[in-house]
Amino acid sequence: MRKTVLMTLMASLLGFFCGCSNSSPVTLNRKPEGRILIVCYSESANQNTMTAATWIQEQVGGDLCAVKMVTPYSDSYSKVLKEAKHHLDNGIKPEILPLEKKVGDYDIVFVGSPVWYGTFAPPLGTFFGQNDLSGKTVIPFCTHGGGGSGHLFEDVAKAAPKSKVLPGLALKGSNVVERTIGRGTASKASPDEVIEWLNEILE
Repeated sequence: MRKTVLMTLMASLLGFFCGCSNSSPVTLNRKPEGRILIVCYSESANQNTMTAATWIQEQVGGDLCAVKMVTPYSDSYSKVLKEAKHHLDNGIKPEILPLEKKVGDYDIVFVGSPVWYGTFAPPLGTFFGQNDLSGKTVIPFCTHGGGGSGHLFEDVAKAAPKSKVLPGLALKGSNVVERTIGRGTASKASPDEVIEWLNEILE
């Protein structure tokens, strides 16, 4: 009797582990049609938003273009947030360097930013003001330290009123480089989250 129970238990465990090892990887169902540009502002020392942008490019292809300020924010992240808040509170759109790509040449524009005070970083406000996205498909994505996307996606829709804005993606940190933010939370995300999101919005 004991031998039978033991064999049954071993068979169950074997089936469990085999089932786990045979689980299918997450794959992209289809790529979007059209010319794709991924625009990204990434400020943190660990470049979490740029990591997310790279994960997106790995799946959909297209060109990746970083938004860079003429006068960058401070090296200290706490100072960066204070400077960004000053810009946001006063409606200041900091000067940015010319993009390496011409936005008008693309049909689909992914736009990525860290979430600062519930919205996108001020340099992206400058980007939206300088580029006509009318008639394009705009797809927002963001990274955060645990506070979620805030009203960033709604603000992107307001900044691109004549665009088709698809549901956005909010990633908590990065699994390429762990960093401790605010309340001491180790933040991680996975490329699989990007694929699952793309499969949902590109159906």
